[in-house]
This record gives sequence, structure tokens and C-alpha cells, in this order.
Amino acid sequence: MLRRTLQTTRGRLAVLVATVAFVMFSTAALLHFVFDQFDTYGDALWSAAVHLVDPGALIDDDGGAERAMGMFQAIAGLVLLIGLLFELISETVGRSIERLGRYDPPVHASEHLLIIGGGELLTEAAGALALANEVGEGRERVVVLAPESSRQSRRRMLEELREQAGPAKLDLVFGDVADESGFELGAAARASTVLVLPSSSGPVIAEAADVEVMRTGLALEEYLAERGAEPDVRLLFRRGRNVDAVWEMLPDGWDAIVGDRTVASVLRHAMTGFGELTELGELLDTRKTGNRELLPRARERAESEGRPLRLTIVGCGIDTPALLEDLAEAGAERFEVIMLAARKPFETYLGRTDRAGVALRFDETAPNDPERLREALARANPDIALVTPSPLTWDLRNSDAEATLALLHVLQALGPETPLLAELFLPESVERLPADPRLLPVSVLESVSAAMALTIFNPERARQLGEALESEANGRR
Repeated sequence: MLRRTLQTTRGRLAVLVATVAFVMFSTAALLHFVFDQFDTYGDALWSAAVHLVDPGALIDDDGGAERAMGMFQAIAGLVLLIGLLFELISETVGRSIERLGRYDPPVHASEHLLIIGGGELLTEAAGALALANEVGEGRERVVVLAPESSRQSRRRMLEELREQAGPAKLDLVFGDVADESGFELGAAARASTVLVLPSSSGPVIAEAADVEVMRTGLALEEYLAERGAEPDVRLLFRRGRNVDAVWEMLPDGWDAIVGDRTVASVLRHAMTGFGELTELGELLDTRKTGNRELLPRARERAESEGRPLRLTIVGCGIDTPALLEDLAEAGAERFEVIMLAARKPFETYLGRTDRAGVALRFDETAPNDPERLREALARANPDIALVTPSPLTWDLRNSDAEATLALLHVLQALGPETPLLAELFLPESVERLPADPRLLPVSVLESVSAAMALTIFNPERARQLGEALESEANGRR
């Protein structure tokens, strides 16, 4: 019990006060009741208190008992009050100064872009800044409010963000990303645009990340309403179904950037044709090494034979449900979908074979087993194949490495006229792929960065694209 008490400053202070009180009351009692040195016990207590705080009081002592007890009181005062008490005070003050040193001062900015949250997802925001600078749409001032848990990565984050921010002035502050104190640090009420990111990342915790965005969004709405501020607000969600669940709780005029739907739209339109959606088309095969003509040829082949387009998906990941929803909007009867994946990712991300009205045939196959994969692909005889990561932990490089190996096995099994779409997380993973004309890759992070750049720096075009996608979906219902 005593050991636990001494581990805290408050506990040590309580023990110190109790010890001083014991010395003062016990020595006063001895002097008055045992040695009969003072007329009253109160006079003895006052003398003890004076000796504890002022050793100079020893000069007024008279008699051996009073001098001996006075000496003990003075020494106790020097040790307890001057020594231990001052040490506790200096420790407390030192910790307070250290805490103050960790706090960031509020940013003095206006009409700036404020990025709230991020943590590991600041890579996508930095990519959006870089894309905006390429087309001359960057902002003069960018402020990033990152979670306190990311403070130890401050130097790395600053280097990465400043590299991507170009000529813009950039400030990085740390605080509560879902509270008034943090919004004050980032001058949210004076911002022209606010981008809200989750503070967590990873496909296996997508729901937790989206709840963080919702929590920040609701707190931000209250904060802005109290101050009469109306910046453009954009929120990055991982999964579209989570946006559908919470969107009625958020103000009109706010916009969402949805990771899985962004990637799913690129993949779906690669299979059905991009039309006027040129921005989506630019995200497919950014290396320009693949032969896009293979995609319309595959569609024409299926139409000439009067059958659905045979799509074989190798792997199962976070974007798969959104892709199936997109295929259903395009017309579920137009596709015959076969999935070759291991059981665990299938159960984690999809769970059933009738998602969104698309009839999917699941063939349990390990993508890292070349012989089984080749046999399954021969049975499926796809018009178009798609390889997607199947992550069970949030390790982007490892997930991309596994998907790349599966992709290489699939390329060996496909014919020369069968296009292979490939979804990978990192842009650098895409850059390392072989320059095969059948291969048309998409980077998840690059696609999300492009979506953020478009909705932040060219909101009118983003609105037009959204309306085009919605009218396209409604036209097929």
C-alpha cells in the first residue's frame, strides 16, 4: 500500500504532510506534558511549528530538554520541508513545463486547407497535395491537425508533407482530432476547406476508422455551428455502406470520399467502358504499358456469343463488396462472376455469394498455389481477370507482395488476348510490375489521393462526376 502511494506525486506529498504533522504534534506533547516546558499545549505546538520552518528559533530555547527537542525539530524541518518538499515542488513544476512544451500553439491562419486526423493515412492526403500542385490547383496555406499519438513521428510527417505541399506554407500541430481544443489549434472556423481523415488505418478495422471519421464530423459540425462558420467539409470513409448509415446525421453540403467505391468505380468502368468519365480512366494503368483495347474486345466477344461477360476475381479484399455493388448497378445479368480465393479472406470481406444481387460462384483456391490456380482459371475461362489483395493484417507491402505473386501466376495461365486488371495498394508496387500488354493495374492509394484532390481543389468537376455516376446507375435500374 505504502509503495503504491509513494509512486505518485500526490501520494508522496500526503506522506510528507503526515510526517511533519506527526513530528510537530508528538514533540509538542513531549515538551508540554512530559517536560512541563510550556504553559499550554497550544504554546508548545506553536514553538514546534516555528522550529520546523525556522532553525534560527533555537537561539531562544532554554534548558536541556527544550534545546534537545528544538534541535530535533529544526533538523526534521530542514530534511522534510526544505529538502523533500522543495524536491516535490521542483518535480511538479518540471513536469508541468514539460507538458507545456509538448502543446502546440494555435495556428494563425485563414482561408486555408485544414486536414484533420490522418495518422498513417496522411500518405493519401500528401498525394492529393502533390496532384493538386501538378495541375496548379494547390493552396497557399495547409494546416494538418494530427492525433497526439502521432507526435513521435513528427519529423517524418513534416518531411513528407512539405515535400508534397510544394510552395504552400504548411503547419503541423498535434491535438484532439475530435474536440474543440484541437479545432482551435487548426483554426477550423477560419478554414476554407476541411478534410477529415480517420486516425486509424487498415482494412480489417475499416469500421473503427469510419466511426472515428463520424465522431470527428459530428464534433466539427457542432463547433462550426456555434461559430457560424461554413467551410467546405470533406470526409474520407473506408466503406460506402458506413457512409450510407451515417450520412443523414451530417449537414447538407458536406461531401464524402469513399475509398472502396472509388476503386470499385475504376474497376467497373474498366470492364464496361469509361465513356465521359475521363478522370476515372486516367487512374487505370498510369504507367501506360498495358493494351486497353483488350477490354472492349473482351466485351465484344461475349456479346457476339450472346452470353454474360465472364469475370474471374483472384483474391478477396476490402473493395470486393463495393465492386459487386457496382456490377449490380451496371446490370447483374451482364456478368458471370467466379471468385478464386482462400476461405478466410472470403469470410472476412464477403461472407456470402449473393452480394448485391450478383450471383457469384466461389471456388476455394489458394492464390499462392500455381498449379491449383491454373486449373481453376482453365475451368473459369475468363474474358477478364482481376487480381485483388486479400489482407488479413494491415501490412500494405506484404499484401501487395502476395497479390503480385498471384498476378504473375495468373499471367502465365491466361491467353494472349485476356486482359488482367490488378488492384494493389501502393503506387510503388504498381511501378514494379512487369510491362505486360495484358496487365492494367490500379493503385488504391493513388486513386483515393486523386479523389481527394478532385473534391477539394475542383469541387465543381467532382460534383459533375458524382451526378454522372448517379444518373448512370439510375438509368440501369
